[in-house]
Amino acid sequence: DGPEFVAARDMNNDLTAAGFAFVYAARNDTLTEEDRAARRVAFEAEIDRLDAALTAGGPFRLGSEFTGMDAIIVPTLERWRYQLPLTAQLDILAGRPGICRWFEAMEAFAPYSERVEGDAYSWTATNAMFLRYFGGGDERPEVAAAIAKSDEAADSLATAFAAQLETADSGAGPRREAAAKVVTNHAAVVEDCTREDPLSQKHFPRATAAVEGVDVVLRHAASVLLSGEDVVEAAQKGPLPELPEGESRTAAALAARTVAKRLCVPRDMGAPSARVLRGVLATLADRLEKE
Repeated sequence: DGPEFVAARDMNNDLTAAGFAFVYAARNDTLTEEDRAARRVAFEAEIDRLDAALTAGGPFRLGSEFTGMDAIIVPTLERWRYQLPLTAQLDILAGRPGICRWFEAMEAFAPYSERVEGDAYSWTATNAMFLRYFGGGDERPEVAAAIAKSDEAADSLATAFAAQLETADSGAGPRREAAAKVVTNHAAVVEDCTREDPLSQKHFPRATAAVEGVDVVLRHAASVLLSGEDVVEAAQKGPLPELPEGESRTAAALAARTVAKRLCVPRDMGAPSARVLRGVLATLADRLEKE
């Protein structure tokens, strides 16, 4: 490892230590408010230190090219980017042009943006889940408030799924990946969005009485993705699936929305594929409810 890499690694170790000390301070009842404030100051100082380094160099951490150091720092920076505004009222991008430019460079780097980048919705939705599991849950008023804020933000992002289909990458690659995930996992997906006792994200409603209809909707979504036609045209104006007798369109629409909201990037697929799949599912749900 060269000296620049070592220096950047050591700076990141300082940032990570300060970050975790700050993030988990809220859960440590032995700390005073002064202690928590001091940890916030220390964390912001380290974020500013990184921003100064990126402003002086960049756009990547060690210069003009992506290196292993970018891979090291992106998981925590990406998480903080989306979750700290919800949990700590702290925006790591605000007033930090070097970090903003670094994210822009990362998002233009296809191996990151097309495969391993997490998206705003996934980080926001999982923030509420983390708080429920590890933050103390609804029993603590401050945690309950953060959960409610995260859920509200996630719901707001989810309302844009259908509109985002217009600008989604509808090339063959994302469409095939999305369809393959639906086809190869359809039995588990149907079970998840219709079960009466969900294992996680229990606050998402399930279509418990529409198992066959859900299967039909998922098969239809896969057919839209694989049709070779314009995916926006097919989703918005193509024929709707014919549901089994006795199963309501409302329940099928609910299931489609639940699948879209349960989809996590990059756990389940890359961001471009998730964008087009969520868009198709949300568009179908809108049409099932209105037409």
